[in-house]
Amino acid sequence: MTLFIEVTKEKHPFTKQLHYRAKAHNTYGKIWQGDGIDSNRQQAISKCFVKYENQGYSTYYILKG
Repeated sequence: MTLFIEVTKEKHPFTKQLHYRAKAHNTYGKIWQGDGIDSNRQQAISKCFVKYENQGYSTYYILKG
């Protein structure tokens, strides 16, 4: 199955550092998010996808970002 991930770019409210947030869209139950610190986009995507690998997702597709 393919996991659809939306990636957004945000500034931390206190430190003003840029970071990425990845969130899955086609899942059931709890929605896990991944955070990429210091503008690390791939880290956010990986943290999100690894939570869903054991549920049968083998690939991911980036919707936005």
